[in-house]
Amino acid sequence: MSTSTERPALPPIIVHGEAAASARRRVSDLLEAAGVMPEEAQHLLAVIEAGAVEAAHAEVAELDMRAPVGSTDEFREGWLGAVQALASRLTHIADRTVRQARATAAAPKSPLAVSSPLPRRSPTAVDAVGEEQVHRVLAVAERIFESLTGYTGFDRDLSEEILMVVLKSVGAEQQEGYVRQLEAFADANRERLGQLCGKYGPGGKFADESRCYLTHQPESIVVCERLDTVPMWLEGVWDAELDAELTLQRFTTYWRFGLGPS
Repeated sequence: MSTSTERPALPPIIVHGEAAASARRRVSDLLEAAGVMPEEAQHLLAVIEAGAVEAAHAEVAELDMRAPVGSTDEFREGWLGAVQALASRLTHIADRTVRQARATAAAPKSPLAVSSPLPRRSPTAVDAVGEEQVHRVLAVAERIFESLTGYTGFDRDLSEEILMVVLKSVGAEQQEGYVRQLEAFADANRERLGQLCGKYGPGGKFADESRCYLTHQPESIVVCERLDTVPMWLEGVWDAELDAELTLQRFTTYWRFGLGPS
């Protein structure tokens, strides 16, 4: 039995998330009703969100010289490093928010979508995801994962089991085009995905498959995309059907907060 003491994870802030998601949908609907194209509406909202993150960055940056009075030089050095890492992470989040909106807007649209856009509505949940869809998404995830890691020793049966659940957080309307969405996400976030795999994946400096097996599995690419797109929906389907809550929590921490300087 391991005697190591695990540091408890910081509790997530969940007070405003659901209200913010609802407000975002409402504003998007109002903009589109006023004649704004869906892609432009999403880009405008992304810019506003990025601005809010930059405002948080400015406040965090002011903490660099505010270590507790009486702190040792070693503590001050650690304090400064932590502030710099957090400021860098916030900068990345702001840039990523706008970059993803641009990538989505630039993604090829089907002729039907271009000529006859449908009214925007909340995604329709699916009760089950077919094997064909799972295999299609897994093939893309494997290709991306192998290109980042060169690793092929993953458990494919486990991948299929997890994707059967994770893909339930993709709305019925998005299922058909999800492979293209995943590819666009990977292209826009290749550097960050590479950092994740290089740090926690096979052969990484902090690799520990027993602690979080997702870091060694190709479906992790899909989990990253869903964490950035519908984190609460993903958490809901995961917790309801997979007996591995800590795995998702740990992986979420790696993806959101674990990619600063080593």
